Amino acid sequence: MVDRLKGKVAIVTGASRGLGEYCALGFAGEGAKVAVAARTVEQKDPRLPGTIYDTCKLIEEAGGEALPVVCNVADDVSITDMIKQVVDHWGRIDILMNNAAIQPPGDNTTISPKHWELLFKVNVHGPFHCIRAVLPVMTEQKSGNIINISSIGSTHGTPYGGTKRALEAMTEGLGAELKQQNIVVNALKPMNAIETPGFLFAQLPRNEAGEEISVLPPQESYVEAAILLATQSVDSFTGRVQDDAEVIGLLADDAIKSKFRELNPDYWTAIMDNAK
Repeated sequence: MVDRLKGKVAIVTGASRGLGEYCALGFAGEGAKVAVAARTVEQKDPRLPGTIYDTCKLIEEAGGEALPVVCNVADDVSITDMIKQVVDHWGRIDILMNNAAIQPPGDNTTISPKHWELLFKVNVHGPFHCIRAVLPVMTEQKSGNIINISSIGSTHGTPYGGTKRALEAMTEGLGAELKQQNIVVNALKPMNAIETPGFLFAQLPRNEAGEEISVLPPQESYVEAAILLATQSVDSFTGRVQDDAEVIGLLADDAIKSKFRELNPDYWTAIMDNAK
């Protein structure tokens, strides 16, 4: 399908690579104009390819419209400037995807205090300030859609998991608070790890011969789930925390479900078929 987001303006943070890049391309493929926001303007490590300009180039080569925006979500001034740039360029903001996040090393007893504070500053305070900065625009429009990106790590007691659990709680609260303003707020997380440059950099899922040692869901189902969430209204779906398999199980038509049943491993399909 195409044009499900035609005429919409979307911001995707952390869109220089990985799931943010994939969703930015997916939104553009459905007709949205996409602000590609991230800190990365120059590739410094070949194991972590991608910049905001690279993502914009891919969108434009596919016939879409994109705007590169340098943004550090740990900096309130940078966030405010991002929102201003997008409004000045396109006049509105319909979708905000809070995707930017970090995962420094260490557990609760070993993580450095500096990394602990930065973790919460990026993963929790960043989305909070992005939302607060975009709310005046969406409130004036009387419409908007916010997608916070969580993780399966939210069920774990790690420092990273703690930030994602906080983000999920914030999503549920905002879903209720913003319903009267016609602003949708949901959280999306991958049902399992998805092969991205960041994932491969951290933990290469292959043996010494280069053979895959695990079956990972493809990026396409995650992107489809993000697109489905971006099309929802406050009456259809808001204040929810779901993984990609659940979103497709709950919101997709039979043809889409059939497509992703063929693409995904059995454990993913089982979650889709039993979503509630």
